[in-house]
Parts: sequence; structure tokens; C-alpha cells
Amino acid sequence: MNKTLIATVASILLSASILGACSNNETVNEAEPTASSAATMPVIEATATPEPSATPAATEAQESASPDATDPQTSKRPETQAFGEQEGGVSGQEGTLEQGDGYSLYVFEDFTFDAQSGRLSLTKDPTYYAEIEHLPSGYDLTALKQQGQTELSAMGKANDHSGELFEHPLGFADLYLQATSDKGIEDYMVWKNQAGEAFLFRIHNPKGELSNKFAPWVMVSLSTLERN
Repeated sequence: MNKTLIATVASILLSASILGACSNNETVNEAEPTASSAATMPVIEATATPEPSATPAATEAQESASPDATDPQTSKRPETQAFGEQEGGVSGQEGTLEQGDGYSLYVFEDFTFDAQSGRLSLTKDPTYYAEIEHLPSGYDLTALKQQGQTELSAMGKANDHSGELFEHPLGFADLYLQATSDKGIEDYMVWKNQAGEAFLFRIHNPKGELSNKFAPWVMVSLSTLERN
């Protein structure tokens, strides 16, 4: 009787031990994660690649190409310019910019400009002309006056009209010598523009039907002289 009871109790304890072990095994299996069929790829955040900054050379090139950037050495005058009516009811017209030896001026339709000689003349009759000479900064006005009087003596007595020139395109002349005869008019002038650049003009205006066409516009052209 005791043996049977003991065997029964032992059998019950063994069964309970087996059940407990199975229960613990299931709990462990439930806690372990199930491996997915496909490996999860790491997420890579997209980042914008910074653009390379402009090099100093490129920046300078852009600045030089900018319309706001100005260089006084390369600045340009308009290729054409309109000029209004002149004294005596002479109708206005448009002048075209032309380059001389280190200077520029506006030239009108009936004129031809020779850049090498610095001579501005009427196209129809080149005996109507003005010779242009740029003077150095240290020119001697007294010596130039003596030279002018000598040159004009072949035409006649040289009259001195230096100073302010009323209703004249040039406005003012440091030296203005003029000789007249039955052959025409000769002018010898030293003139400075607003920038203080001095020029010497020798103007030959023969007596003839083209004189009125020559005189007004040659003076307007000379008044537009500027050094480059």
C-alpha cells in the first residue's frame, strides 16, 4: 500500500516537472524575435550636395561683365549724337563719332576726317579744312601766338579775337588769330575743352559758295574733341 502511494506521488511529481519544462520552453520561444525573410536595408537620408563656390577669378570675370561695372579707360562715347539748329538758322543734324590720334570727335555728313593727318575737310571740296593738333600740357602760348602771326602773315594782318566767343560753338579760345583777304579766311586757334585738354586748330575757309556750309559745322565738330 505504501509502495503504491509512493509510486503514484512520484509519477505525479515527474509529470508536473515535465509540464513545467515545456511551459518554460514555449515562453522562451515567444520572447525570441522571428527573423524576416528579407534583410532590412539601412535608411540613407538624401542630402543636397553643396555647389562649389565661385573662384576669385570667376567672380572678377562676372563683375567685369556686369553692366554696372565701369572702367574710365574703356568707357565709350555714343556712336552718333544729334546736334540742334546752329546760328543763322542752320538746320540741326546728326554727327558720327570718329577716332583720331589719341582723340575722338563727331563728324557730320558733308565732311571727311583723315585720322592720320588730323585733317577735317569738306568732302566735295577738300580745300575747306581744319587741321587738328593735340598740345602737350606744358605748351607755350606766347610762342604759339608768334608762330600763328607768322603763318597768317601770308594771308594778311592777323587780328586777335582771343577770349570769350559769343554765340560760338567753341565758347572760349585761349588764342584766336584770324586773317582775312579776298581769298577767304584763315584761323589759328588754341582751345581747351572742359577737361582742360588743349588743341591747336588751323582752319582754312576759302571764299566760295561752300563757305556757309563749311564754317558752322566744322566749329561744332571741333567743339566735341575729347582725348581717349
